[in-house]
Amino acid sequence: MYNILIEFGIPMKLVRLIKMCLNETYSTVRRGKNFSDMLPIRNGLKQGEGLSPWLFSFALDTPLERFR
Repeated sequence: MYNILIEFGIPMKLVRLIKMCLNETYSTVRRGKNFSDMLPIRNGLKQGEGLSPWLFSFALDTPLERFR
C-alpha cells in the first residue's frame, strides 16, 4: 500500500502519517461499565475512518491500470 502511495507521488511525510494511523491504533472494549485494556488493531481501519475510501481508491486503481 505504501509503495502505491509513493508511486502516485504522495509526499513521504503524508505516507508516514498514514502509516502511523494504520500501525499505531488501539481500541478498548466496553462491557457494561467496565473497559478492557488497550488492544492493538492489527489490520484495517476503524469503522467510519475518513481514510478508508481514499486508500481503497488508490489500492484499486493500480491493478486496474494494468488491465487497461
